[in-house]
Amino acid sequence: MHLLNFSRYGIFLFLAILLGQLPALSQNENKKWYFGANAGLDFMTNPPTIVTGAMLSQEGCSSIADANGNLLFYTNGINVWTATHTLMASPGALQGNPSSCQSGVIVKQPGSNTIYYIFSNMANFGAPPNGLKYSIVDMSLAGGAGSVTAINIPLVSNTTEQVTSVRHFNGVDVWVMTRSMSASIYHAFLVTSTGVNTISVQSNINANGAGQVGSIKFSPDGLKLAAGLSNVNLDIYDFNTATGQLSNHMALTCPPGNNACWVEFSPDGSKVYCNGWSSAQITQFNLCAGSPTAVAASGVNIMSANPAGCLQVATDGKIYVAHSNQTFLGVINSPNLVGLACNYVNNGQSVAPNQSRQGLPNFITSGFAPPPTQFTTTIGTMTNGIGCMTASFTSPPPATLAALGCSAFSGSLTSMLWNFGDPGSGSSNTTTISHPIHQFSQLGNFTVSLILNYNNGTFFDTIQQVLNITLPCISVSSTSITCANLGSATVTALGGVGPFSYTWHPSAQTSSVANGLSPGTYTITVHD
Repeated sequence: MHLLNFSRYGIFLFLAILLGQLPALSQNENKKWYFGANAGLDFMTNPPTIVTGAMLSQEGCSSIADANGNLLFYTNGINVWTATHTLMASPGALQGNPSSCQSGVIVKQPGSNTIYYIFSNMANFGAPPNGLKYSIVDMSLAGGAGSVTAINIPLVSNTTEQVTSVRHFNGVDVWVMTRSMSASIYHAFLVTSTGVNTISVQSNINANGAGQVGSIKFSPDGLKLAAGLSNVNLDIYDFNTATGQLSNHMALTCPPGNNACWVEFSPDGSKVYCNGWSSAQITQFNLCAGSPTAVAASGVNIMSANPAGCLQVATDGKIYVAHSNQTFLGVINSPNLVGLACNYVNNGQSVAPNQSRQGLPNFITSGFAPPPTQFTTTIGTMTNGIGCMTASFTSPPPATLAALGCSAFSGSLTSMLWNFGDPGSGSSNTTTISHPIHQFSQLGNFTVSLILNYNNGTFFDTIQQVLNITLPCISVSSTSITCANLGSATVTALGGVGPFSYTWHPSAQTSSVANGLSPGTYTITVHD
């Protein structure tokens, strides 16, 4: 009797990988702008295309598109218009105001394809302060045009005209921030898949004065908050996207102006821009200059022209500047660069025949962040030794783990946490090592997240990729060996979708059964 030895291999056919950071999908949601007197811009093209809307708003407004960049609706804080520029069905008027610097912001409910929240602020200039409220839009109604199903649900009273929003560090949930009339108190409300948490995270922190009128903005990376006030003071804070807390107050001064101070960050978060409501100046501060004294001394006047209004960064990496009653916007073409190198052009973008007013639409600021350096993924194959339905991951180099504007923000990486989005794998679903290997428990889509912790929780960053596991590995089992003068062997292919092809080596037979085998070692390759 002769013994035949077989080594068995399968071809690993299983992963089609879709790369890209999930929050980047929200960039298209910020590409339809409606503002001013029927004015609009469509940033799905470069340069943006001039479009016409139905809205009149002196200042605050907000608009939103879907993940493909198709307009859904827009609002001036009172009325809501559909994608066909007709008034959306609603049980009443929203209690925002188009004369509020930031009359509202629109937030999609995480995990939903149809539910949106409109957060609204009243105008407070010359009027008693009101508060932040939210209304609900259901885009599944009215044949997909959407309807307002609930209005003016109160969150907090006695707030300023300031409201902004940014992604939670998990890359999914959203923080909505507003400011109390007590200048030192900020309220951060978390929006999750279960709705709006009506209990805010409060930060009672120093402020550079008090006021009713102004704007607040998060940097696109979520690490900073800038708050401009009617007394032309500017507050800069660090923001913890995991806890919702503000810290490390820094006081700056905007150029003189009558009322509001408009603010905006450069896309990389390294510069902050501000101007007074009727000031013919825009000032840039370099947040990478060093100490607070050095940052304050870095202020450069980059515009001396027509009185300017709202500053709003766009997905093309430029900052657009409202000019009231004009058929154009100013443009800061290179806002990441220092001083006059930022290249401000006063008549930089036409909106003719429509007109700008003092406001531009308010968005979730995370949609303007430059894409982070991705982690790398290696898929298991027959030859690389990683294994069936398994992938290997490598974190980016520490110096480039986040899109941080400068070393003043970067701090040190304290720890990292991988979440493979695979609860079926039990305790193997998470790990803290920098180069993990994970075997997935089943077929399907998996969102793999790398959560980065800087300075012991001072701030966090999240990078994500989507893996679509479509085909399982093919393995070989149930080997039957018949020993005789010339042996035979039978193999059974497991997994895959079939029909299967077989190749025996060195006999070159091509079925699951090989006959007439002399003693020796044989290799069987199986593939779909």
